[in-house]
Amino acid sequence: MNPSEQELFRVWDKDNTVYGPIGLSTLIQWIHEARVLPETFIQTESRKRWHRAADLAPLQKHLASKQKRVPSLAHFDRLAAFDPDELRQFTCFSDLADEELEQFAALGDCFEVVPGKLIVKEGDSGDAIYFVLSGALRVRLLVGIEKYEEVLCKVSDGEFFGEVGLFLQNVQPADVVAETDARLLRMSSNAFRLMVKQMPEVAAPILFALAATMAGRMTAGNQQFAWETPA
Repeated sequence: MNPSEQELFRVWDKDNTVYGPIGLSTLIQWIHEARVLPETFIQTESRKRWHRAADLAPLQKHLASKQKRVPSLAHFDRLAAFDPDELRQFTCFSDLADEELEQFAALGDCFEVVPGKLIVKEGDSGDAIYFVLSGALRVRLLVGIEKYEEVLCKVSDGEFFGEVGLFLQNVQPADVVAETDARLLRMSSNAFRLMVKQMPEVAAPILFALAATMAGRMTAGNQQFAWETPA
């Protein structure tokens, strides 16, 4: 018997519930019933590791007809290679083991962009956080009839953006464009909820870092408003 046929699996459903363990035959049945899609997160019981369904070899031929790119990533190519040290430049990841970093990365999409590439478009759904592994980006607004570019800020390696949309699911307030060649790791709100519920020891330092960053940006915004407001 093929070892994969003896494997047991757990499924993270869109209702934020884990189902299983179930066998391979049941998992394949759920694919045909559209209960499991290419982007569904599956855990293998033998390794206690979460993967996208599309990344598990025994499922790929059954998912072939159901492949659908994430709309916001339709113009990116997901990369297979990933170095855990790329995340250690972020304070919130510095104390995590390689295995924990690899699991974190497996929940996201690592991709590369060239200068001028539009990563996030103003008005798009904000449902993910982006970690800049290398390179530089600019956050901009196109204003006026002639769409003059007003740069709001720069984001470079070791920084992240999109954290507000991660929690509020609101629309993107501005464009984010690559200024140089860059590598990014995108984590969706669904993947983040999975991490919080199933891997709290990994999620805790990340949540603390997100909260600190959001508080700092809010404080800076309040100070700027106070300076610009007439006495």
